[in-house]
Amino acid sequence: MPEPSAPFVFRDGFEGSAKIDDLVAKGSARWNGVELQSAAGPTANSVALSSERAHSGNNALKCVAAPFDGKNVSEADIERQGLRFVKGDDVWFSAWYWLEGHTEGSSVFLWDLESTALRNTPGRRLFLQNGEMVASDLGKWWSAKKFRAVGGAPKFPKNRWVEVKIHLHLSDREDGRMQVWQDGVKVLDEAGKTLPRARTVYDRMQVGLTANTGRSAAQTLFVDDVVLSNRPL
Repeated sequence: MPEPSAPFVFRDGFEGSAKIDDLVAKGSARWNGVELQSAAGPTANSVALSSERAHSGNNALKCVAAPFDGKNVSEADIERQGLRFVKGDDVWFSAWYWLEGHTEGSSVFLWDLESTALRNTPGRRLFLQNGEMVASDLGKWWSAKKFRAVGGAPKFPKNRWVEVKIHLHLSDREDGRMQVWQDGVKVLDEAGKTLPRARTVYDRMQVGLTANTGRSAAQTLFVDDVVLSNRPL
């Protein structure tokens, strides 16, 4: 089993930069890349700093993703690489999200923690299931159990800021655990596999519209005040 990771915390409120290129410049200690994928063309999706609305400060991250065309999943997100989360670690994440509009939201993926060393970069993902409640899969690792919202959990809010907090205890066995809070209310609490293999290292986090699998409408999402740590938040 890999050695437990040293204490780590990463925070970003998307302040102090004029454009997205400043956040992902070579050698940046903040973010390492932007993911844009759409069959509608190179300008259909976008990731940008925006002053339209912010949870704190002046800026937030604005992600726009075109509808899914049935072949290529639409993506618009920002990623942080070079992470090291291993079996036995606890992962804590929080951020503020604003999902804009009134279109069906059950097609939206909001957060991925992945291993780039494995084919198809599997990892735990947070998305909105049918009914627009939070859920999680071990993306691209099809045999793993999906985690579902607890009974009576509220829908994911739209057109306002909502705080999302995630806790993962990493294991390739059934003693793994995932918990999700929405505005301070626990909406998901499941035990099961949270890591594809015992020696897997989660080394990349993606935040934003990590996938829009809906075929009918584009989605717009604002994100602010991101925190990632291996210690409780």
